[in-house]
Amino acid sequence: MLVDILNKILLILFFMSSLNVLRHVYYFIQAVLTSTEEEPKKYRIPNVSLYLLGVSIAYILSAIITGITL
Repeated sequence: MLVDILNKILLILFFMSSLNVLRHVYYFIQAVLTSTEEEPKKYRIPNVSLYLLGVSIAYILSAIITGITL
C-alpha cells in the first residue's frame, strides 16, 4: 500500500517536471522567434528557476533510464 502511494507521488512528480521543462522550452522558442538581428532578445532565467529546471531535467533523464516505479 505504501509503495503504491509512493509510485503515484513519483508519477505526479514526473508529470510536473515534464510541464516545467515544456514551459521553459516554450519560452526559449518564443524568445528566439521574436528576436531580430537589430534587436536580439535574450532568454534569461533566474537562479531558482534555473536550479529547478536542472533538477527537472535530471529527474526526467533518470526516470527514462531507470523507470518511474520503485
